[in-house]
Amino acid sequence: MHFSSDDLVCRIACNLEQVHTAEEAMRAWLPLVSELQPVSAAFEAAHPDGLRRGYLADLLVVSPLQEDGAGGGSTRSRLLATVEALAARLGLDPAGFVADEDGVGGVLDVKDENDGSPYGAYLILALTGADPLNPGGEEMDYEDTGEDLL
Repeated sequence: MHFSSDDLVCRIACNLEQVHTAEEAMRAWLPLVSELQPVSAAFEAAHPDGLRRGYLADLLVVSPLQEDGAGGGSTRSRLLATVEALAARLGLDPAGFVADEDGVGGVLDVKDENDGSPYGAYLILALTGADPLNPGGEEMDYEDTGEDLL
């Protein structure tokens, strides 16, 4: 996917631990997905031997950088204004967002399991103009069989 330099691209990771069925998880996430309209979404049950329980969601959300309170501003201030609005919508404390040294991306990693997000959001990866997990934008095609990983 190609993104504009005025796009903030966010990966949002959610984990609903207290739900017992996929239907419960989807019903809980539906209002959020309807509002944020992610360009990509993946939902799965947590692995029984993994660190997380319940159901997981990974959302790729693209939104235009907001103007900061002063009207205009640097990319960093526009990034912070946009992340602040997204974090508030997810029920997270935006003060936990740590911007990178260039001010074009950053991370909000929830350390407290009881942070209060009704959607189980625990991680926001943000980058201006590119996918935070694939900043080069190259195709992710692996030809190897993966036998060395077994």
